[in-house]
Amino acid sequence: MPWQQEVANLGLELVENSQGVLVPAFREVICTVMRQNGKSTLLFVVQAHRCVLWPEQPQRAIYTAQDGAAARKKLIEDCAPLYTGSRLFNRLVRRVYRGIGYEGIDFVNDSTVRIIGSSDSAGHGNTKIGFAGIDESFADVDFRREQALQPSMATVPDAQIWNVSTAGTERSVYLRRKIDDGRHFASSGITTGTAYIEFSIPDDADCDDPETWWTYMPSLGWTITQETVAHARQTMPDGEWRRSFGNQWTISDERVIPADIWQAACRVDVKPEGVLRFGLDVNPDRSAAAVCV
Repeated sequence: MPWQQEVANLGLELVENSQGVLVPAFREVICTVMRQNGKSTLLFVVQAHRCVLWPEQPQRAIYTAQDGAAARKKLIEDCAPLYTGSRLFNRLVRRVYRGIGYEGIDFVNDSTVRIIGSSDSAGHGNTKIGFAGIDESFADVDFRREQALQPSMATVPDAQIWNVSTAGTERSVYLRRKIDDGRHFASSGITTGTAYIEFSIPDDADCDDPETWWTYMPSLGWTITQETVAHARQTMPDGEWRRSFGNQWTISDERVIPADIWQAACRVDVKPEGVLRFGLDVNPDRSAAAVCV
């Protein structure tokens, strides 16, 4: 699709480094887009390009999703059939490993794709990784996935990390930091190091207007129909629709008690009695806190 081609064209730009060698202009590519718009497929295509068309062969690639089970499912059930089902490309695939603990894809040129989970020890022991695909990073509450990958890529001058995801909630600490940094780089005109691409509906746009959908949803009319989006708007909670179909950041849960009812029920003429207990809750991004007695 055009949006995927645009991201690939930008993310795979090459520049000459200080040693006169062509390397990616961006060591990190961050792309956020709505759900079911083809971001994982884009990642699988870039991964295949790295493994069979990169100047230096063979290549070691890592694919990782929100957890090990999700990574296994996506790589073996979604990615591998795309490779082996292609009459043009399947001759380049030597074997698909489906055994637990060693899932991956081997190519005839000895390039490999392997998965890692999201535990503290995941990724340790890997060396000379040329490509790392981080899928659905909205689920990450810390930086462990990236921290496990970067040391294994340090000695590869042309290594790249591709990070693709839909927006998250206040719990998505890692992705929130990446988006804040990416927006800063883009607005500051920084054209090396990190490429940042975002497809999202502005927070102040009318999410009930189909014209808004056609303006900001890159796969609408390609793989998603207007009727599908309209039905989802009618049936999904507002916050979840905005995150899934608008790529907007939301709180993790819908408010159970409407704010106006809550405020009307609040009283200042009573106080607790007896032995008191205190509870404290703070958002991971420290934007809000609550104390309960």
